[in-house]
Amino acid sequence: MNSALLVFYAVLITSLTTSFFIHNTLIESETLLTLYIINAFIAAGIYNVAYFFRKTQQDYLGYYFLAGTLIKFVAFFIYVLPKFKEDGEQTTEEFFSFFTPYIVALLVETISLLFLAKKNNLNNVKN
Repeated sequence: MNSALLVFYAVLITSLTTSFFIHNTLIESETLLTLYIINAFIAAGIYNVAYFFRKTQQDYLGYYFLAGTLIKFVAFFIYVLPKFKEDGEQTTEEFFSFFTPYIVALLVETISLLFLAKKNNLNNVKN
């Protein structure tokens, strides 16, 4: 496995795990772990696709990122929002239960994809 993938996985897992434990001490939610896992898998999937196509379709890396964001929101509206609306109201805790792991994964994903694109651009200049 390539070092870029290992670094991405390590940073993603460390960031989301740290965020989860902090988040879990502040609020108790039965869906919190599931939300962190969903965001982790989608972020890893997006990065894997971008990494796989980094040399052949470099111009489309941004579109893969946007497609991943769309997938996260579709997952939210299909799986998460109905659970939050079961009691008839959406609380601030429920809002942050989704958006905290989303933002953490998004930051790691964005920074990693920028480094991947930059590294790929530098390799293209050298060749």
